[in-house]
Amino acid sequence: MNAIYSTLFSRIIAGEYAEGTRLRESAIALEFQVSRTPIREVFRMLEQDGLVHIAPRKGVVVFPFTADEVEDIYQIRESLELSALKTCVPVLSLQRLIEIRGKVHETGQSSSAGLHTQVDSILHQYLIESSRRRRLIAMLGSLSRLTQRFRELGFQDDTVRKRATAEHLDLIDALCARDLDRSCGILTRHIQNSKMRVLDRLVGG
Repeated sequence: MNAIYSTLFSRIIAGEYAEGTRLRESAIALEFQVSRTPIREVFRMLEQDGLVHIAPRKGVVVFPFTADEVEDIYQIRESLELSALKTCVPVLSLQRLIEIRGKVHETGQSSSAGLHTQVDSILHQYLIESSRRRRLIAMLGSLSRLTQRFRELGFQDDTVRKRATAEHLDLIDALCARDLDRSCGILTRHIQNSKMRVLDRLVGG
């Protein structure tokens, strides 16, 4: 089901489905050789992420996905993650940070976009959950499917993988030093860079 979601997500944001296109459950099920049940669930996921609208008697209609929406998503992410970071820096486990740093360094030698996506998610999720702020964690969780897919798109490029690895290592080093100002600066630049990578790939590309 995740593979179907990812494929339809990519088609929508790449403009392969024009605004107003109706996605037919039977045709999508036939394409992916599955029953209609998982397709209905994927449609619900896409609606939750604001990519389609499920209308009575009209079916599933594609919404446009714009550069402004990408910017909005990253602005929200930046604000919430910085808020989490300011709370969690004093209580982060040095042992856990060292373990994650080892994973980041090891993954930096890999060309696997999936592996980079996984390790990136581990680091950011650890920082978010360490804030212990239930509502903030929930709000960021509601963006997780979108940000996860954006990560996968970005990490398909070798230059992006190398740059993101360097940013992650710098961030972890600042966190180990309990340097809040430096950590916030690095995280802000990292998220801004991530946004520009997505815009460059999805809009410029």
